[in-house]
Amino acid sequence: MPGEEPKRKCSGGRRKNGSLFFTLIASVISVAFLITTTVIPAAALMSMSEERELGRKLLRQVLSEVQLVDDPEIENFVRQTGESILKVVNGKYFRYRFFVIMDPALNAFAMPGGLVFVHSGLLEAIDDQNELACVLAHEFGHVQGRHVARRMDKMKYVSIGTAVMAIAGLFLGGGQLGSAILTGSMAMNQTIALKYSRADEQEADRRAFQWLCKAGWDPRGLKNILEKMMKNNWLGSPHIPKYLFTHPAPAERITYLEDLWRSHPCYLKHKEDPFELKRIQVKIKVLSTDPAELIARYERLLKKSPKNIRYLYGYALSLDKARRFNKAIETYDKLIFIYPDKDVFIRDKAITYFHMGKYQDAVSLLQKYITSHPRDITTIYFLGRSYLEGGRPDLALQFLQRLLPRWEDNAPFLFQLGRCYAGVKKDGLAHYYFFRFYSLTGNPEAAQYHRKRAMALLPRTSPLLRKLKKQKEGK
Repeated sequence: MPGEEPKRKCSGGRRKNGSLFFTLIASVISVAFLITTTVIPAAALMSMSEERELGRKLLRQVLSEVQLVDDPEIENFVRQTGESILKVVNGKYFRYRFFVIMDPALNAFAMPGGLVFVHSGLLEAIDDQNELACVLAHEFGHVQGRHVARRMDKMKYVSIGTAVMAIAGLFLGGGQLGSAILTGSMAMNQTIALKYSRADEQEADRRAFQWLCKAGWDPRGLKNILEKMMKNNWLGSPHIPKYLFTHPAPAERITYLEDLWRSHPCYLKHKEDPFELKRIQVKIKVLSTDPAELIARYERLLKKSPKNIRYLYGYALSLDKARRFNKAIETYDKLIFIYPDKDVFIRDKAITYFHMGKYQDAVSLLQKYITSHPRDITTIYFLGRSYLEGGRPDLALQFLQRLLPRWEDNAPFLFQLGRCYAGVKKDGLAHYYFFRFYSLTGNPEAAQYHRKRAMALLPRTSPLLRKLKKQKEGK
């Protein structure tokens, strides 16, 4: 069994990040072919189970191609924002799952089956959590309206030849060769056909407006974010919002939203924590930037403003990323001394101890922090990881198991869970979670090996064995 955490695959040289959404829309077509035999007739709207299966196939495709932000706090911020809206959505068709893509574009999109993706560039661009809530609510509107499924339903017939072209376009991306393959082809036409219509946009905006008001968010945030995206586009930014390609007529949408507001005003009732968003934005900046560059920048800024909380926090994170751990610990101690009310820095200091390999020091601080923050996802995760790396997989499981099922599609987490089960000699479970990891990260050979081993070793009464059998039978 693997004992070392593999690196996540990112898009690499096969295609540019700028073409991601276009190619993902093409993947909706290509995957649709893979779940049929020769053609897809437009006899009726696909069933819920078919759309869920389509979502599962799309998820494997997406996660094998993009670089996700592997940070529990950032993912949790997006998920909690989305779930605050989903609480007021009646008749949810799917269990929604949230992912953050490391990409500077201002973009967010939802795919069949309730898969919601937010780009890191959008999180950096928003002024408050309310704007994120508005974008997510709009995406939920597309999923609940089943707009992609309905557009696929309107396509008369889709041939295997078109699928081949669509798949070629998927892997060759937005380069000249990929464009040449798709230009004038049915694959290009079908891709364009999947683009949301103005009627789709109005329906999604109308649904979002109602949910946001009911959940206590201010729906004017969607108008604000649309204006930012349009401004970004007009200024010729290298990170053109792909949102404007897939969501047409932003100017018309702004007018429509203004009309909705005049007739049905509602106001923000949520109590936001501005510091939480600023932490998220600093983290994203550090994750996406050369740490040496950031260290130099923060040192210049701290000379002018030595107690600035954002500068100190960014400096500590950058030092950690550069593996200058002792200086990072020193900076966290300064933050804890200057801002004793921000005890989250105790947790962050513990994470640096984890990165240093000082697992017992990490456990001591995290156990202290979790007493007052028992549901903090980041603390639960790093306590589990610290126990695992410190040679106590039995204790690690007590924490990592608490993250299921919400993280059942989080590939790095699943790998660590597999290691835990291997460490306590539960080989059937270990192979199952390694199977899930390799399935999501695009390694079918390794996935098949672990799947066979899991099916051979799991007890006959195991619900996970039943899952594997159903997948084999195509149910």
